[in-house]
Amino acid sequence: MKTQWVKSLHPGLEVATYFGVFDISLAKTKNGLKYLKLLLGDRTGTIEARVWDPDLAEEVYHMLAPGDIAVIRGTVIEFNGLQINVEHCRKTDKSRLNLNDFRPTTEKDIPALLKEFTAKISKVANPYLKTLLETIFEPKFLEQFAHATAARKIHHCYAGGLLEHTIEVMEYCFKVIEVQGEFIDPDLLITGAAIHDLGKLWEYDQNGFTFQRTKEGRLLGGHVILGRDFLREKVKLVKNFPKELSLHLEHLILSHHGQREWGAVEEPKTLEAIALHHADLLSARINQVGCLIKNHIGSTCWTNYDRYLGRSLFVPEKQHTPKRTDLPPESETQ
Repeated sequence: MKTQWVKSLHPGLEVATYFGVFDISLAKTKNGLKYLKLLLGDRTGTIEARVWDPDLAEEVYHMLAPGDIAVIRGTVIEFNGLQINVEHCRKTDKSRLNLNDFRPTTEKDIPALLKEFTAKISKVANPYLKTLLETIFEPKFLEQFAHATAARKIHHCYAGGLLEHTIEVMEYCFKVIEVQGEFIDPDLLITGAAIHDLGKLWEYDQNGFTFQRTKEGRLLGGHVILGRDFLREKVKLVKNFPKELSLHLEHLILSHHGQREWGAVEEPKTLEAIALHHADLLSARINQVGCLIKNHIGSTCWTNYDRYLGRSLFVPEKQHTPKRTDLPPESETQ
């Protein structure tokens, strides 16, 4: 079957190809009829899809789950962006396919990102923090960290996203130190930026392509608690690590979401924690909006409505329908 990549789709195109199932839910029309909402995708992006036939919607809903791969046949239309009206759907055996074709991955060079990350943490001079970073980011762990996602949805939600996000947060922190760093402990802030999201390694299934939350992530408070617990174990490996310094690092992890309603265990109560929260938020928001613009391939100047932002975004003409140069070649899949 010929692969039709998401980024090559356009209104009026009839598709018959494999898609990964990223999300699925039943809904009802204003007339009370059931229909199915799907989020389909591959390594080049995602696209909304709908099954309008009530019987087929019910059948597909019980057939598929996030993480499955399906053969989808339908027509691409334009409605608040691009969308596929599904006419036929069949679940397929994932073992016959290359899962990397369905796994969203950073477009940046991961070895180059790793080199940049290690250069940034090498600037930490405090001997205890330096030893802690060396203890955490040993080669095997660094490889795992480099290919992890930062989220299932919203921001940096692709393999390599965690490393990309961490570097951005560190860069913003370096800039804060440069501009307003009179009372900031730079080593503490940069170390906090490097480790603040490490709990995401265990909050999400890093081996799948939909990055579902793990049991640990759902039962133990998510990456904030998992990251704090991981830090405590690593601090024990550093001889005579100051208790006060450990307390400050834990606070950076527990407070970096800024507000309790956003997932913070505690609100930021040190200058470094306030700086880290805003650096983290800026990296996340800019990536969220950037991905929305990048994935916008319709003919209008407005993106799909984003429920996390609570709005659609205007896309200037010069950014509209960008030409992709990194698409994989079309292929025949047996």
